[in-house]
Amino acid sequence: MALAARRNIAGACATLVVVLSVCAPPQLAARETLQVQADAAAQQLLRRAEDLLARGEHSNAWRLLRPREAELAGNPYYDYLLGIAALDSGLTSEAIFSLRRALAVEPRFSGARMELARAYFEAGNTGQARPLFVGLLDENPPPGVRDVLNRYIAAIDARQRTPGPRFLPYLELFAGHDSNANGSTDNQQFLGFTLSTDNLATDSPFIEGAAGFDWYVPRSTQLAWLLGARVGYRANPDASFVDADILNGYAAMNWQRGSFFGRAGLEAYSASRDGNSNEALGGVDVLLGRRLGERWDVTLNLRGGALRYDESIEVLDVNRFLYTLGASYRFSVLSRLRFEVIGGSDDEQQTGSPYGNSKAGGRVSLTAGLGRSSILSASIGSLTTDYDGPFFGVPREDTQLTTMLQIEFRDVLTDGLSLIPRARYVDNDSDVELYDYDRTELGLLIRWTPR
Repeated sequence: MALAARRNIAGACATLVVVLSVCAPPQLAARETLQVQADAAAQQLLRRAEDLLARGEHSNAWRLLRPREAELAGNPYYDYLLGIAALDSGLTSEAIFSLRRALAVEPRFSGARMELARAYFEAGNTGQARPLFVGLLDENPPPGVRDVLNRYIAAIDARQRTPGPRFLPYLELFAGHDSNANGSTDNQQFLGFTLSTDNLATDSPFIEGAAGFDWYVPRSTQLAWLLGARVGYRANPDASFVDADILNGYAAMNWQRGSFFGRAGLEAYSASRDGNSNEALGGVDVLLGRRLGERWDVTLNLRGGALRYDESIEVLDVNRFLYTLGASYRFSVLSRLRFEVIGGSDDEQQTGSPYGNSKAGGRVSLTAGLGRSSILSASIGSLTTDYDGPFFGVPREDTQLTTMLQIEFRDVLTDGLSLIPRARYVDNDSDVELYDYDRTELGLLIRWTPR
């Protein structure tokens, strides 16, 4: 259901709290009975909270009521007001807890059942919300309340219908400048030898074209297939020896059940450099996550696969395992702050290869909506790779710092056209000078998704 529609229904429902209290029969609202159970000081607190909620000052009502919870929890009307203040402040889990506590003491309190149904709806738990809305209809509510109840039920029924498949093709053009197109050291000497120009940092403009698609195929409201592929080519006019083309694809199944969600799939890519096949990977990707309240979710992502190189450099062949443990905080639909712990290992496949290693690091990323049609993305991460074998007689450990900043401007000039200026910096600090380098990439990505 669209966010705007949800807000309209929620707003209408909030205005009808008073209707439930004033117009509903005493056995439904039970307001007077509930209030006389509090002493004079508590009743004054509840009246102040009522006034704040009537003025739409939900956060202030929450701050007023919350410190008295240890004292007043169990008073159904206090728990009811606390639940409304929490729900309209975006604290859905706290609202559900308070409203269930109110109903445990006074099961006939229709106002609390109405708000609990709304809280379940906002949390995405339509299986518990719908019976509550239907039950309230059976109590002969006033016409305005009945209209809101019917709108909620219709919204739930629409949400539970399986959506249709979506096929999203796209074209991309990315152009800019790379300060180190081949990702190499700028030291001309190594162990007394002069390095060839192909092994020295080479700056170059670049242009990259790509085409691909994402295909979303729902099987139910809780299960969907995802398919996608992308083919691209990157040219570096001043470093043509690292011109590359890449083909990748994925097939996955997404699922959700209650507060849990996940993904399981296969992924693969094949890359060529300067016209010659260079590397390929095939593997699995599994994610398990859980939502913690309205704002937080935690995830565990496991990825494993076989990374294979051209026969001439098969000493690089490894079996790779990576894991990411993440936690995300959502500010809004488009804004999120994410923290990740990253680890894993490469298991070398050729006897005597020094390329086996263990990895450990972390990353922080931010996505923030800038108005209606712009999105800022930023990230900073560090990954330390400790290699098993010596390189040129020296133990090797690399620590790579990566930062990225971009702004996506959507629907520029026409629907589906995005302009994305992007800056990326990589600093690879290595014990072996040959692998010590930094790299800055500045460019503009143009993406078109036909609609």
